[in-house]
Amino acid sequence: MKDYKEMAWLIERIIHKYVQFEKKPQRYLKDLMLTQTEIHTVTIVGDYPGINVTGLAKMRGITKGAASQMVYKLVDKGLIRKETSPDSDAAVSLFLTEPGEKARDEHRKMHESKGARFAAVLSDMPDDLSKRMIEFLKAFEAELDN
Repeated sequence: MKDYKEMAWLIERIIHKYVQFEKKPQRYLKDLMLTQTEIHTVTIVGDYPGINVTGLAKMRGITKGAASQMVYKLVDKGLIRKETSPDSDAAVSLFLTEPGEKARDEHRKMHESKGARFAAVLSDMPDDLSKRMIEFLKAFEAELDN
């Protein structure tokens, strides 16, 4: 059980650090400041053009109300546009604007450079260990959902 306690404390510290990191705005484009939550929302909308608010909420792991508030914020910043869904007049589909596409591209470039360390660790990891880590993280997420 010693390993469990050490892992639990490590995960808790990582979560706290990530929450602080997620709140800290970073510069995109020339003068656009976005939090991690905002840029990750932009990225999902860019990866899934036409996604609706419900789908966005599910992918982000947040409530539909929180997703809706984020969409309004990003529409106001000129990064996302809403269109009436072809399936229903009551629903909206989300798409990136040109500045939204550019911010998403910058974010991806940043991940490519900063993600090199993680990629190196993962590439050296045996497949069975990688699968076990994924199982553990899924179980951890499920526990948080409960």
